[in-house]
Amino acid sequence: MQQIIDQVLLLLLSHFTKEKPTENQIGQRKVYVINRLQYITQNVNNHYQEQISLGDLAKRCNVSKEYLSHFFKKEMEITVDTYINNVRAQYAHNELRNSNHNLTEVALNNGFSGVRTMNRAFEKLYDKTASQFKREFKNK
Repeated sequence: MQQIIDQVLLLLLSHFTKEKPTENQIGQRKVYVINRLQYITQNVNNHYQEQISLGDLAKRCNVSKEYLSHFFKKEMEITVDTYINNVRAQYAHNELRNSNHNLTEVALNNGFSGVRTMNRAFEKLYDKTASQFKREFKNK
């Protein structure tokens, strides 16, 4: 469910926030929030394969780590780290379905430090580990 929510949010932010609405349509604060969230989520999606720290992301956004952490949690209702792991898990899920790579290759290709970290992210997002998913997918 979280994967679907993340994908819908990314699509909405990517496709419906191109032109800034007038202040009559939406408050200036809302425009700021949408633009900032769009920048953060696009940045994560563009760099998910790299090591992303909260500090690096905050620098790219020209804000402090504390502000970014609080802002993102308040607006998205998940932490930045959870969002990063969800994005990575989604790309890893896709790779597992469309390649013959082993779990270590998939984990490293998608920004995880190893299979164990990928399995934890998978379990939180899909209620099964990447290992379980790969086994089940091969048996279909």
